[in-house]
Amino acid sequence: MAKTANLPPNHFLIVSIIQLVIFSSAFIIPTTTSAKLEMLTHLHFYYHNNIAGPRATAVPINPKIQPVDLRDPASLFGRLTIADDPLTSGPSLENSTVVGSAQGMYGSASQTEMSFAMVFNFALTQGKYKGSSFCLLGRNPIFTNPRELAIVGGTGAFRFSRGYAMLKTYYMDMQTGANTIVEYDVYIRHY
Repeated sequence: MAKTANLPPNHFLIVSIIQLVIFSSAFIIPTTTSAKLEMLTHLHFYYHNNIAGPRATAVPINPKIQPVDLRDPASLFGRLTIADDPLTSGPSLENSTVVGSAQGMYGSASQTEMSFAMVFNFALTQGKYKGSSFCLLGRNPIFTNPRELAIVGGTGAFRFSRGYAMLKTYYMDMQTGANTIVEYDVYIRHY
């Protein structure tokens, strides 16, 4: 310990602070950061949502008693749907490679337009990013083309990721709304 008996009172305070800083720095756990550069990755795929029939990939968890009318957003308001939707390399589910799945939920969040609040994990099962996933979050006004949603994290190669997804409706069954195909262009910044 440093000798402080002959120092004026304000010097004692300065020496004590220096000792405290030196002592506490011994308990700081050093972190190593790699010299990896941030990358921008572009992914392109098609999202297939089917809410009817034996091959349904999305299920309403609070179905309303009244029928849904796609021309009347209020008829859908409050409906929450859980999904495990396939992602494909092309617009045809039958003639394209399945590259992953979109697992999450969406809820009708507007009484005046067809707009969903979406919370999804996109798990990739093919290619360079097989085993990685990214998280999509945001407002999805389904009749607006294009529309933008946020990428707010991920796992695997997309750990610490951020970015955005541009969505365009490729096909929608306007009679029942049961089958929808959405084209995704995703831009992800990651290490």
